[in-house]
Amino acid sequence: MNKTRKSVDKNVRKKQAKEIKKAQAAYAEAEEAPRTDKLKTAESLKKYPVKTKKSLKPLVEEVVKEMAIKKKKRKASVSKRTTPSELDLHESPRAYAHREGERWEKTIVKQNVGKGKALTAKIVKRASKTTTAKRKK
Repeated sequence: MNKTRKSVDKNVRKKQAKEIKKAQAAYAEAEEAPRTDKLKTAESLKKYPVKTKKSLKPLVEEVVKEMAIKKKKRKASVSKRTTPSELDLHESPRAYAHREGERWEKTIVKQNVGKGKALTAKIVKRASKTTTAKRKK
């Protein structure tokens, strides 16, 4: 069976908490890491011979460009609302916890249904006009 935990004296618990805080205090200060984003393409290729530099330079520049694009994508603001028609809500699992409210989804679905009905009516009306025009001729 599982052993029950023995209760620890209040003072002992305080001492333990104090020791833990002291030990963690050293890690609380941010370490100063060398800035790698200041490293330029030319500086990174200094250690290579001239021929190798020439062949590697376009590759390095391409990587730098790709990283800049990724960084932009990460920082770009994203719309919080998505079109409910893109995903079937019942088939796919929720991608994230805070999705659109059911009321909002219901409204959008109703709007889409209404638009569909209006479009259908318009097409039927147009088709009936063309058929009546052909009959008259």
